[in-house]
Amino acid sequence: MASKLLHRFRSLNGRIRPLQPIARPLAALAACALFLVLLSGFSLNLDYYGVVEAVRVVPHGFIWISLVLAIVSYVALIARDESALRYAGVKRFTPVTLFASFCSSALGNALSFRALTADAVRDRIYGAVGVRPEQTARAVTFIQIAFTLGLAIFTAGGLVGARDALPQLLSISVRSLRCVAVLMTLSVVAILFRIQRHGSEVAKVWHPSESSALATVLLETLASVIDLTATAAALWVLLPRGRIDFFSFATVFSAATLAGVIGRVPAGLGTFDIVIFLGFSGFLSADSIGAALLIYRGVYFVLPVLIAATSWAGLELRSASGRGAWVTRGPFASQAAVLAPVFLGVITFAIGALLVVSGATPALDWRLAALQEVLPLWAIEISHLLAALAGVFLLFVARGLYHRLDGAWWLALLVALINVGLSLAKGLAFYETTAIIFLVFLLLATRDQFTRPAAFLHQPFGLGWFVAIAVVITCAAGVLLFAFRDVAYRREIWWQFEFDAQASRSLRAILGASILALGMTLWQLLQVTTGRVTLPSERDLSQAADIIRKQERSAAMLALMGDKSLLFSNSGDSFLMYAKRGRSWITLFDPVGPRREWPELVWRFVELADAHGGRAAFYQIRQEDLSVYLDAGLRIVKVGEEACIYLEQFSLEGPQRYGLRQAVKRGEREGLTFEILSPERPYKERCELKYISERWLANRRSGERGFSVAAYEPGFVSAQSAAVSYQHGKPLAFATFMTTDLQDEATIGLLRQLPDAPAYTMEFIFTRLALELKTRQLKMLSLGMAPLAGIRKKPLSSRWHLIAALLWEHGSPIYNFRGLRSFKNKFRPVWEPRYLAASGAAGPFISLADVAMLASGYKKRLD
Repeated sequence: MASKLLHRFRSLNGRIRPLQPIARPLAALAACALFLVLLSGFSLNLDYYGVVEAVRVVPHGFIWISLVLAIVSYVALIARDESALRYAGVKRFTPVTLFASFCSSALGNALSFRALTADAVRDRIYGAVGVRPEQTARAVTFIQIAFTLGLAIFTAGGLVGARDALPQLLSISVRSLRCVAVLMTLSVVAILFRIQRHGSEVAKVWHPSESSALATVLLETLASVIDLTATAAALWVLLPRGRIDFFSFATVFSAATLAGVIGRVPAGLGTFDIVIFLGFSGFLSADSIGAALLIYRGVYFVLPVLIAATSWAGLELRSASGRGAWVTRGPFASQAAVLAPVFLGVITFAIGALLVVSGATPALDWRLAALQEVLPLWAIEISHLLAALAGVFLLFVARGLYHRLDGAWWLALLVALINVGLSLAKGLAFYETTAIIFLVFLLLATRDQFTRPAAFLHQPFGLGWFVAIAVVITCAAGVLLFAFRDVAYRREIWWQFEFDAQASRSLRAILGASILALGMTLWQLLQVTTGRVTLPSERDLSQAADIIRKQERSAAMLALMGDKSLLFSNSGDSFLMYAKRGRSWITLFDPVGPRREWPELVWRFVELADAHGGRAAFYQIRQEDLSVYLDAGLRIVKVGEEACIYLEQFSLEGPQRYGLRQAVKRGEREGLTFEILSPERPYKERCELKYISERWLANRRSGERGFSVAAYEPGFVSAQSAAVSYQHGKPLAFATFMTTDLQDEATIGLLRQLPDAPAYTMEFIFTRLALELKTRQLKMLSLGMAPLAGIRKKPLSSRWHLIAALLWEHGSPIYNFRGLRSFKNKFRPVWEPRYLAASGAAGPFISLADVAMLASGYKKRLD
């Protein structure tokens, strides 16, 4: 029975898996539809002009208080991030790091909702200021714990202090609320006690010189409580006085915040608002609640993003003008280059949504009366329609800006400049015009970041992007029905052209925007994607060989195996090697060639994979180059460490080299000799190497490997030098090694030995090879990567660290992880970390499984 159930589960999982890429976008669309249904019920008590009037009557002093409280909240967020990063090992804090913390909080709140959904934003921003991915992961783990505990404490405080409003709302006695608060407090204490028990282990492994884990969590929990208190107060002060006490409001605010976190909707839009409406509709008018929410979102979400974007634009202008050496030569310039397109893409999408929604709302009567004196009716009608269509264009263009496309930049600038006039002509929309002028300023200030020569409509759009645009159009239609709910919708309303026929004008604008969005979506979806994964031609391999010889990373010679496709840069001076399995498009190593061409190649590969509905992954990339992949919006995990022998320090002297000395002496006593064969070796010697390889393969259950592991391909092997061990003139084993014309480093390639060769033969070959290369003045010999090395299970580790640690401990039947690390460690190498960058939340895990299958030769055996 159990086996049948397992079989059915696997079968069901296999059928569901293809639907996973579309599940989240469709869920977002369903959430939007649910929000509109709920809003339609609330709208019976809402009035468009009533909300506008309620916004006007909110005292300016309370708005300033709300702004000050928002500042307090962001200061607490920065302090919490600093504490988490310090515990994770980031010792030195500069204005750059603090500024990055503010930007990550601002952008994270705008793109997602609060701490638990801003991980990707922190990865990119902190990576841009030099924080390693594992440090960011540790910091995020502490932030998540602190936020959860802080939310629990904040809620418990609200339950304790709540007066009449909350018991009346929940129909629960005050004593019951106090009991719930006590249970929540006890749960927090239990969690803190558990952290205290394991805190010493965390501190010892992560950062022994810093404070304990408990102290760090307590500080961050306090910062989270301050943040939540200030944020809740920023909304509470905007509500009418005297109807809701703060503690009752704080409890409902906690529930709304939790709903926003669970919903993972940008800024909690919809989910947060519905909970607030449900909580206080019996105490306050719907118009006053709607007005408070509008002002709160402007103060807490919109304004910080605008400040951050303006700061980046200012840095770009200072860098371009050469003013301020601390800006142009410091890390600020590189951070602006990384993040300016991100902020600009977000703001462009937001302004596009603003234009579409503005097309659904009526203009003020006095503004229309003023326009009637200077403009004809046809000008107002056309301006209203074209402004909504321009908003749709900006929704699509925002993605091109995110990808740094020059075509998207020019189109965004053109549309924005035209819309300055349209926004004024359609109804003197001064706030809208100000937003567009701000966008023009940002575009001009960041011009140097958009240099990729591609048209934005030729770039693939994911389903999530289409759903986001559909949500904007749907919300605009909902706003239209809300703003003009008293209008009798008849057939003739479509053809009413009068100055005061604003419902007709808005209907035509939203219909035009919907048709344009649908047309552009269908045009994108019906495009035939070009290109397919093919193995390289002889000409491609020759071109790649020329590029490899001119640079120092000898491992790039693996491209010449011929089992990986090649993607060349536009100049032809650099390339990357990749293979495909399932939906995973996986490159091996960083791009090969001039460093200045890497970002373009990385972007092209990400878009190539996206165009074919796949995920992009970059395997065994180096730590110093992670910013290139963070800039492309990829998620990074550590996959192992590479053993590098720096030959200047290598010798056989000292107690640590005793084993190597014994291997060499024993080999010499038993008649082992060593010789390096050049690539121009005679035919007889090549046949001997082939014979050893065939005997070696015959004694293994698996076949020839590939991708990241060297295989016996005649052309690949003949292009390398080989270190061969003989016994009484008979070849026993060999190891090829790869070098370039620069002769700075060498990398071990193919390893083969006869079944009856002594167990220490490879140790003998590696030792003699390292000594020989040292005499040839090479700087480094790479023994290759040890998968999962250096990834340990720790308290509060990420899910990947836990999985990797389990594989390291118990994965010997699958792969000898520990044995490989132990063998390479005999040579006392320097272990340098290697990473994988992949798109999507689960992309790294799926890509690693596909890498293992490619390296095992699975694809080759299927062929």
